[in-house]
Amino acid sequence: MAISTDQMTMELKKIKASIGNEGLALEQFSDPINHQRLISALQTTINLDELLPIFSAELSNSVAHSGFTFEHDEVGVNIQHGQRTNHTCEYTLAIENTSLGKMTFMRRQRFSEGELKLIENHLSALLYPLRNTLLYLQAVQSAHTDPLTGVLNRSTLQSVFQKEMALSKRHHADLTLLMLDIDSFKKVNDTYGHVMGDKALIALTQCIKETARESDHIFRLGGEEFAILLSSTDLEGANLLAERLRKAVQNIDIQQAEKSFNFTVSIGLAQQQAEDTLEAIMHRADRALYEAKKTGRNRVVSA
Repeated sequence: MAISTDQMTMELKKIKASIGNEGLALEQFSDPINHQRLISALQTTINLDELLPIFSAELSNSVAHSGFTFEHDEVGVNIQHGQRTNHTCEYTLAIENTSLGKMTFMRRQRFSEGELKLIENHLSALLYPLRNTLLYLQAVQSAHTDPLTGVLNRSTLQSVFQKEMALSKRHHADLTLLMLDIDSFKKVNDTYGHVMGDKALIALTQCIKETARESDHIFRLGGEEFAILLSSTDLEGANLLAERLRKAVQNIDIQQAEKSFNFTVSIGLAQQQAEDTLEAIMHRADRALYEAKKTGRNRVVSA
């Protein structure tokens, strides 16, 4: 059976809107009372995961739909809510030259022209709250992300560990911490310069991402030191992943003009024990890492 898709793309910056003391007011909005209720509802949160379902629920009072998707590639957001069905209407959201992502609404029946107009009118009230939530999300991401490599930074490790430890207890699953750093990294910087050292760190990060699973958490602890928190993984499984990573790193080739260089990593592993603190498991993994360094580098050692 053929699937029919209705696609409507709209630059919402072209909609004539004004900002008043009570928020965004659209002159052509068909129901001022509902519009004011929508504005009030959208002002209750700065969390994107809460804002969009609130908007969808308010919109459903005027236009029935089975669900929506929201995508913003620059911020790395892809949200799906509700049920995917045959017919869609798609809107590209923007304020002036600022992209606010793409929102798609779905249902089993075609949207009428009148319903599409109602959706557009509702979306006009979403623009500024959406922009604010995206700015907040970017600020949070910036505070928790290492600017060079794009992975999580040390400040987030404690909160992520507590969350993963609670999940591992609930599901009776293993949790393992992997710590690694680049062997003789000072020599890399001294020989090839800090720009090339940064290229090595970025290449290592990409290699870790390609080797680890999506459910694993990657952190740059500082300098050339990284940590990977492996959920639902015992020491044996972590050791297999660490060996794959160690071998993959050996094949990284960093180019500098007509020259190139390679580097290796040493890795230490520790599995969570009952009532472990982050400091305790990090201490054991760090001792294993030190042992890998002391016994020749380019090695994996389990605590």
